[in-house]
Amino acid sequence: MTKQPPEPIEELPPDQKPEGDNVQWIPGYWGWDEDTEQFLWVSGFWRDPPPGRLWVPGSWRQVQGGWQWVAGFWQEPNREQPTQPEIEYLPEPPVSLEAGPSVAAPTATSFYVPGSWVWRNKYVWRPGVWIEYRPNWVWVPAHFCRTPVGFVFVDGYWDYTLAQRGVLYAPVTFSRTVLTRRGFVYTPVYVVSEPALVGALFVRRGRTHYYFGDYFEPRYVARGYNPWAGRVVNATFTIGFGAGRNWGYDPLWAHYATANRNNRAWNARVNDLYTGRYAGKVARPPVTLTQQNTVINQITQTNVTNVTNNVTVVNNNVTINKQNVTDVAMVAPARLAKDLQPEVRIRPITAEVRKTEAQAAKLTRDVAVQRTKVETAAATSQPLPKIADPKTPPTVQPRTLKLDVPKEVVARTQMRDEKKAPPPPAFKAEPKVNPKLDPTPKLNPKVEPKTAPNPKAEPKTEPKPKVEPKMEPKVEPKTEPKMEPKPKTDPKIEPKPKTDPKVEPKPKLDPSPKVEPKPKEPLPDPKSKVEPKKGEPVPKPKEPVPLPTPKTEPPKVEPKAPLPPKVDPKPKDPTPQPKPKGEMPKVEPKVPVPQPPKVDPKPKDPAPVPAPQPKAPGSPPPKAEPKGPPAPQPKGEPKKD
Repeated sequence: MTKQPPEPIEELPPDQKPEGDNVQWIPGYWGWDEDTEQFLWVSGFWRDPPPGRLWVPGSWRQVQGGWQWVAGFWQEPNREQPTQPEIEYLPEPPVSLEAGPSVAAPTATSFYVPGSWVWRNKYVWRPGVWIEYRPNWVWVPAHFCRTPVGFVFVDGYWDYTLAQRGVLYAPVTFSRTVLTRRGFVYTPVYVVSEPALVGALFVRRGRTHYYFGDYFEPRYVARGYNPWAGRVVNATFTIGFGAGRNWGYDPLWAHYATANRNNRAWNARVNDLYTGRYAGKVARPPVTLTQQNTVINQITQTNVTNVTNNVTVVNNNVTINKQNVTDVAMVAPARLAKDLQPEVRIRPITAEVRKTEAQAAKLTRDVAVQRTKVETAAATSQPLPKIADPKTPPTVQPRTLKLDVPKEVVARTQMRDEKKAPPPPAFKAEPKVNPKLDPTPKLNPKVEPKTAPNPKAEPKTEPKPKVEPKMEPKVEPKTEPKMEPKPKTDPKIEPKPKTDPKVEPKPKLDPSPKVEPKPKEPLPDPKSKVEPKKGEPVPKPKEPVPLPTPKTEPPKVEPKAPLPPKVDPKPKDPTPQPKPKGEMPKVEPKVPVPQPPKVDPKPKDPAPVPAPQPKAPGSPPPKAEPKGPPAPQPKGEPKKD
């Protein structure tokens, strides 16, 4: 762009603010409108930062032949030196290899995030993964931000949903007369209606932010604008994303589609809005306040100059005269923000708080100025690295620059008293961060690939084993119960048969009597029979040698009979067997010499006793059983990522 942007406008935040100590005012900036070929002011907004993230603002840069906008990003500051964040600039990553998932989703609430290139002294490809949906949290995948010095890799992180992130205010245009007025201060008065974004939200290829409004004409498709909820081919909209070369991804859609997977009305509304608007059968969203007033007057058959000021909110729907105008009311008076977004709990603030927020915003803007100077100097001394070829050794190494961020700005990112407790950081490739992660996918230490436009980034995901141990307890409450049934089956002796075969050769040998002598006396208690379920003590299971005898009661003995033949070969001495019912301890002392199940014919004792004593002859095997309960290893299964 050849035009120079005006100087930033001084802003004073509105007199209402979302609840929370972390919420801060992010200053506005000048944006370029390609349709009108003029600058418009992208208003500042209230933002609850992603947990543990610091906003590094963007700015306009003068380049050869004109001006270029360099976007900002959310960085995770160094914990040891948070006021001096280091920014690493990498060579341009290769083209993404992502083609969509190659395996089915592990659960109905899993969503797929694309793979990305990660830097390991050179670029290596990290495949995409399935991760588990978290209510009220959006997973922002790793991505790259282009700068004059190189590409900044932003690792994946959890962010709030649109309604909970803060309050977005409408962009505005100013005449030159207003901009040159001395002491002019701007306070936003219209908010963007969060419910209306569902049918008018877009992403643009190569960019790292969203657009809202009317981008339904074919010319916008040619420029790389795509709806957040699907794909457009030949002016035909298809909700959702497929696989293969046309596969696409959007973090917001991944969240909302999963959250509304059983809400047919919601899915139908999204599909009908985009399909109808691309086909010209449904009214497109207005692009100015004047146009919005005209559309609403036509729908409600009213004739009010600024009818937008008369709208009300009922059940999260914008209405006028009891008519729903949500899909065409893109903006609403700021006073209605508390009704449009009750999740953020907007509260009035004092004039002093407004001034404090305005001063903090100036400090944030100063960081943008500092970043511009540092990056411009670095780019002048060394040109932007060329695209990296993963097949050849890197010719350009990463560069690191430092910024001095005011303590007041960093302090907000370190607050821990927010009411919305964030989930443990998920998929951190760094082993240091992984211990806190509870991501469901084992393989996804950092499987947080980013938005479709930048699927390139997500290094840091290989410490999978480290993530798995902790992920299971937190993320797999569902899987753990499935694994628990296994220990429950242990009392049934299912795990024992496995260990018994190993012990069978031993019953004839001395090892069995050696183990029995000690537990023989303590085992006489009938309670010990049931105890093997809890701790599976080796001595107790050893004593119930007489179990093989109870074949008289097939219903009770049969389930356990298969085990004794393996574990307890029939005892050669018949005398000890006749006393299994009441005097198990007496038979156990030296009867452990087991033999094939033929000894069972001696059913003098009722079957009740054998059930609790399935492994008396093979006392050594029970020792191996205690290891059995941990053996289930349910943790290996959960790959919800």
